[in-house]
Amino acid sequence: MYKIIKIGPLQLIHSSFDNFETASLGVFLKTGARFEKKSQKGIAHFLEHMVFKGSASYSYKKIKREIEGRGGILNGFTSQEMTAYYAHFLKKNTLVTLDILLDMVLNPLLLSYEINKERDIVLEEIKMYNDLPGSCAETILDSLLWGSHPLGKDIIGTEESVKAITKKNIIDFKNNFYIPSNIVISFCGDFSADKIKKFIEGKIKNKIKRKRKKIQQKKPDKLKGVKIKIAKKNTQQSHLHLGFRSIPYKSDKRIVQELLYVILGANMSSRLFESLREKRSLCYAVSASVKKFKDSGAFIIKVGLDKENIGLALSVIKKELNKIKNKPIAKSELTRAKDYFLGQLSMSLEQSQGRMFYFAQSYIKSTNIESLDKIKKQVKAIEPYQIRDFSKKLFDFRNLSLSAVGNLDNELAAKIKAIIRS
Repeated sequence: MYKIIKIGPLQLIHSSFDNFETASLGVFLKTGARFEKKSQKGIAHFLEHMVFKGSASYSYKKIKREIEGRGGILNGFTSQEMTAYYAHFLKKNTLVTLDILLDMVLNPLLLSYEINKERDIVLEEIKMYNDLPGSCAETILDSLLWGSHPLGKDIIGTEESVKAITKKNIIDFKNNFYIPSNIVISFCGDFSADKIKKFIEGKIKNKIKRKRKKIQQKKPDKLKGVKIKIAKKNTQQSHLHLGFRSIPYKSDKRIVQELLYVILGANMSSRLFESLREKRSLCYAVSASVKKFKDSGAFIIKVGLDKENIGLALSVIKKELNKIKNKPIAKSELTRAKDYFLGQLSMSLEQSQGRMFYFAQSYIKSTNIESLDKIKKQVKAIEPYQIRDFSKKLFDFRNLSLSAVGNLDNELAAKIKAIIRS
């Protein structure tokens, strides 16, 4: 299904996807926002923007034209623990796409005038997210869940921190982290692994001496107590986010948590969707999500609704969480959750881009890429009592975080605290 090829200090994950005209390729870096200095918050994301502004061999226009002009798709992202640059393209363009992505990552120009221009763009991006109540609620919730720890800070940074980032800061960050020993390349398509390996060797031969900088990562402190923050915003709809600290991505309970997520809020069949939207018409959108890091995690519930319904919605959510904590779910419901989880994973792995992401992210997080067959066995083994037992530990109403954003009253925090403690 795949093979891992060591090329100097760099790893190539090659997965054959035979008889398809398209392929997917990603250059993944083992760095992200939690590796930043406090004074440079947002620099990982800023550098991600700058990488698209031109490299030693490709202008910013040529980068886009050589991939998009050949029928491809190009993009990137920055997370707390990872940065990625990736493309989906016709397989005949594999080497030119690889050349562009590697040149972007290893040889970005980082011109002063482009840095100043892009800074304004990042500042506009910050304003955009600040104008979105759901985004604000998520940012506030992260700060409550992880406090002053880097995981509690917004990946994009603040207006103040982004304005303070200098060209030297960006170059230093790039030199520390954008090196072959920090890179995993994931390819999925119908193209020779040997040709890709040989090409990569030529691109990194003069850069393999630089070693990855070791950075001590402090584990977040435990979450203690009920933390509530209300942010006033002149909106017609209010956004409520409820979060519980959860498990890291290497936990042996990760499959249990994934199934719990499906049961509670992954789709229109979920319990929260049924109880909040279908039965009571309290909202249009309600969902659950899971955040997983190497030493921490969170289980989050999100709902957008009229401010007058916040109290009722929170009571219903609490009732649903107590129900799943105290009563084993029916086997038929667990079977549906298992089928949904495996169905979503299987559909993703049947696409080159989904497979490319799965292999890279699994390898970077744990240096272990589990096969679909192994995951199926793990999922099949989960019993209803495991969902209940995990929920009992997870949904501790003495230790949780809650953010609310909207045109809200000053007394709301006290009302919320009373509902949580009831």
